[in-house]
Amino acid sequence: MKDETAVGYQQATVYFYTGTGNSYRVAVWMADAVRRAGADVKLRSLRSARPVEEIGLGPRAFLGLVMPTHGFTTPWAMLRFALRLPRRRGTQAIAVATRAGAKIGSTYTPGVEGTATFLVALILGFKGYNIRGAIGIDMPSNWISLHPGLSPSTVSGIVSRARRRVASFMEAILTGRRRFVGWVSLAFGLLVSWLSLAYVLVGRFFLTKLFFASESCTGCGLCAERCPNQAIRMRGKRNSRPYWTFHCESCMRCMGFCPTRAVEASHLLAVGVYVLAVIVARLPLLTWLSTRVPILGPLDSVPLWLLESVYALAAIGLLYPLFHLVLRVPGINRFFSRATLTHYYRRYHEPETKFKDLEG
Repeated sequence: MKDETAVGYQQATVYFYTGTGNSYRVAVWMADAVRRAGADVKLRSLRSARPVEEIGLGPRAFLGLVMPTHGFTTPWAMLRFALRLPRRRGTQAIAVATRAGAKIGSTYTPGVEGTATFLVALILGFKGYNIRGAIGIDMPSNWISLHPGLSPSTVSGIVSRARRRVASFMEAILTGRRRFVGWVSLAFGLLVSWLSLAYVLVGRFFLTKLFFASESCTGCGLCAERCPNQAIRMRGKRNSRPYWTFHCESCMRCMGFCPTRAVEASHLLAVGVYVLAVIVARLPLLTWLSTRVPILGPLDSVPLWLLESVYALAAIGLLYPLFHLVLRVPGINRFFSRATLTHYYRRYHEPETKFKDLEG
């Protein structure tokens, strides 16, 4: 029986940005809830989105944006998308971020979305949308370049809890209530906003260049074809191999869905490049040059961590093409593959999600 207090949306558009399927699955649950309430629903990935044509106008139109959390804030891909959305006065909107849920012993531990949902909500508000809610949803932590995928039982438990949380949130929205969840996360996000900014401007580029393909790579090109950021190029006339560009967002889709588990992230390269950057940043030569060359004078006032990060980014940008080239030598490839922890990690993607689903 239809709830008399229901909003009665006629048209709904839900856009998702996802790597391993966590945000896609949450978007599916949201879309199903709005569809059951009687709305005509469009579920789209950012790559297939046509917002000018798809987003309705007025209080009977609904917009949902679903994304992962990167660096305690909105991922660059979704931030850029939100800024380019058309103005829609009165269209109802919500912002949802998936965050890294985990489990320690028998206790489920929450992730932190930081400023992710409220930043998107703020952008939508300035564009005339009527913001109905914002929430962070714990889904299994998927940063498998840094840690192993969680066990199947833990994944199942986190996903079940997430589904109930989404159902409760959508019930509130569909019955006309506003629901903003995550004020503590927001406060934390604002407190570490400098870290979020550093990640968006520097960190994500550094992590981008740690990916490589092991000898298990068949050159199928699926990772390049279905990268949500179009950040992977297949290089080499013979024995083609994926090459990660600076457009990569470390969404983990390539690593999570590779059919031969060939995608690795080199921890050895990361340590080597950063150690080199630290040494360069602290060289007495740099201090001497900054006093002798006027254009370098401002370097004295630049925080050391920022200098180190910039040097690390420059170093890995210059070294990565060479790294990609020498990895074609089987012995070298085998060494780097065995020397990274990702070679031994359990891989992860959302259990019910297929590679083809992510195209939206």
